[in-house]
Amino acid sequence: MIIKLFTQLILASALLQFFPADAGDLEARALLPEAPTRSFDLFEAYDVITYKLPESLNRQVAPTKLVSTSMGVVTSAQSAIIVDRASHEVLFEKNVSEPRSIGSITKLMTAYVFLQTNPDLNAPATLTSEDIRYGATLHLSIGETVKILDLLKASLVGSDNSSTAALARLSGMSLGDFVAKMNEVAAEFGMLTTTFDDTTGLSSKNISVVTDLAIMFDHILSNETIREITELSSVSITGSSGRTYTIKSTDELLGSFVDQSPYNILGGKTGFLPEAGYCLGTIFSYEGAGDIIVVVLGSQTKQGRFQDVKTLAVWAYKTFQWQTL
Repeated sequence: MIIKLFTQLILASALLQFFPADAGDLEARALLPEAPTRSFDLFEAYDVITYKLPESLNRQVAPTKLVSTSMGVVTSAQSAIIVDRASHEVLFEKNVSEPRSIGSITKLMTAYVFLQTNPDLNAPATLTSEDIRYGATLHLSIGETVKILDLLKASLVGSDNSSTAALARLSGMSLGDFVAKMNEVAAEFGMLTTTFDDTTGLSSKNISVVTDLAIMFDHILSNETIREITELSSVSITGSSGRTYTIKSTDELLGSFVDQSPYNILGGKTGFLPEAGYCLGTIFSYEGAGDIIVVVLGSQTKQGRFQDVKTLAVWAYKTFQWQTL
């Protein structure tokens, strides 16, 4: 019995050589380097104690819901969102994280990137065979010379693919560099789930989500030139040949009751591809209320996208109340 106890004591002693009884005890015994002597500054201490972050001027608060039981409206769109533009509060959402093709909504980013090159919008530009892109109506004749501003109008009002391609060419960048710049700007905006593959929207690889597009509409429609153009229900363009081209907007909400007092449309853009369905993004204002951004992707029909956006906008202004602190 004594021999057995003695053997156990020897083994326990050996184990303690490999495994310290308490790591915390070793840590407590460690010596820290001495800190240098520091004088006490009363004024510095007062500054730290009394420091406050500067308050934002005209701070906006999110709208409050008047009808707590109203959960939204039924839409044919696969994805949809309503965002209060001032506070960025989401007022309605449906499949907001589902990436989808966006079609010609792409043209907004193309126009924005082109304008960042500071072009002379009154300079003449000729549409060439190099610019031809099929898949939509060609509103201007090849070989026709118009103002660069007219190409911008044809692109954004009539969703003209060839005029859009001409803008990218006139930027002085290669097509690859131009598309890379589109993706760079998207990243700067904070559009984390967006990829651009071409300038016109003909590529189904132009992918985004409605949350990203709400950010894009907010930023890009703050550009006065783009906003004013996308508010036009039609444009007339006269070329060097003397021929006048009348181009009607693809956005049929312009001039409708949601574009008349107390409503107002502050720009928007349509999109379509077989892979994308029918798409639309619009910014609305309303007397006595705030601006809202409405985006739908994958509506079932051409008219369905307009009905979806219109219904969402009306619902939002009836369901929420805005106030500013």
